[in-house]
Amino acid sequence: MMQANTPKLEIPENLKIRFSGLAALTRKPRFVAAALGFAAVNAAAAVTILLWTPETQLSTGAVPPVTVSRLTPSPASNRVILDTVVRRLPRAQTWHPPHQLPTQRVHASAPDLSRAAPAGLSAPRADGLPQADTQPVPQALAALPPSSISPEPQPEVLNASLMPRIATIAGVRPRMRPEFDLTDVTDGTQVAVSLRPMARPEGLKVPEPRIAAAPETAVPETTLASLPRSIERPVGGAVCNTRLTRAMPNRKGSAKGGKSVMSGLMRVSGTERDRRVAGELMAGNMPSFLQDLVPVEVSGRARDGAGVKITFCVTPDYLAVGNNRDFVRVPMGLPAAMQVAGRFDMMLPTRRMVDQIYRASDKRVAPSPMKPGPQMSSTDYLVRHNATVETQVRGASVAGHLIAGHKKDLVLTNRLNKNRGRVAIYGWHRTNGKAIQPLSTVHGATYADYSHGVRLVSQTAYLNGRPVRLADLMADPDFASLISDEGPIRAAQLRVASAN
Repeated sequence: MMQANTPKLEIPENLKIRFSGLAALTRKPRFVAAALGFAAVNAAAAVTILLWTPETQLSTGAVPPVTVSRLTPSPASNRVILDTVVRRLPRAQTWHPPHQLPTQRVHASAPDLSRAAPAGLSAPRADGLPQADTQPVPQALAALPPSSISPEPQPEVLNASLMPRIATIAGVRPRMRPEFDLTDVTDGTQVAVSLRPMARPEGLKVPEPRIAAAPETAVPETTLASLPRSIERPVGGAVCNTRLTRAMPNRKGSAKGGKSVMSGLMRVSGTERDRRVAGELMAGNMPSFLQDLVPVEVSGRARDGAGVKITFCVTPDYLAVGNNRDFVRVPMGLPAAMQVAGRFDMMLPTRRMVDQIYRASDKRVAPSPMKPGPQMSSTDYLVRHNATVETQVRGASVAGHLIAGHKKDLVLTNRLNKNRGRVAIYGWHRTNGKAIQPLSTVHGATYADYSHGVRLVSQTAYLNGRPVRLADLMADPDFASLISDEGPIRAAQLRVASAN
């Protein structure tokens, strides 16, 4: 078998002698000690240099700033292309508003100097993303020496602009310095925005923007003369029968009288009194004559000209606690009133229905106002006013007799859609048929005083003798005008009143 010849490195004899001498020298203790000492000296010198050298000399140069840029969308598509290139940018592009330029520059030659943003800043578009835009340099800035005008912004600066170029604030114009004589702009003032936040000049006062309140549509005053003439009480027929009041519980024999209930509420008012009164009513502690609903019939014409008769059933008097001989009429806030009405399957009337009830009433009581003041909502006031009304009524609050005029009504109105958390009151008619209290929503939803009353209307009404829901008639444009003087009252408004 043949073997391959491997060439060997030939080392001269004199080199071998030198290498053997160096190897013998490195094995001597003195050489090792010298090498270790030299290394220790070098390490000590390096530590000394690091400790005594100032920190400002350790850095080789300034750290370039890192700019986070917001790129403009690609024209070809709506996608945003992000670039991770980080490079050293030139000196920051700083733009000074005209009123903040150095004092040595003369502006008398440009009295109409306009506030314009630097060229290249992006303006907001409809899609909310900044787009590349160009704006000509103002004439006053163009007249300045080239050295004092900032150079054209770099593309990186244009993409890094995250603020709108011009913000238009209609109707707001800051007070300018005396040396500028700017013409008034009626359609708005353009306020320029710079790349860097600038300190506000001393003495600069910007008026707060004021939003003009939308004028509230005045609701026409309703009088008895404007109501339909054919408002009457049906003489016969079981129109408002006991089925409409089957949700009202019967009074228990152990229930307290009206004066006894009120004596325990002399030191209670507001929502706590409403809670207790509503509990008494929903437990059935109220006069039985309130369950004998009285029909009110309204005749008119629908939008198509067809004759229409609407009959709605109402309680003969305002809600009261107690029995038929010992009862006290109790005012309540809107939340408690709507809670009781919902439990009894009833609702509150509209302003026009209050007028119709007054015109169809058997007994019209003249208003008897008491001295106004904070005590108007006290329990003592409402008990005293109830006694005054009883002397005027003289036993008229019996079954089948409809009385009106002695209280203001809580009503349903479209105004509650705009005035959330309020209560709507109307009524307290004088003997001439005009109401003392126009439609008002100035009070909070839980407010109630001695002059308020809660009259309920059955959810079931009759359209030409056919039973229908009263809420549907209120929302129907064809029939709403017969029972509402402000157009249809939608179901959404009823939910608003129930939520208060």
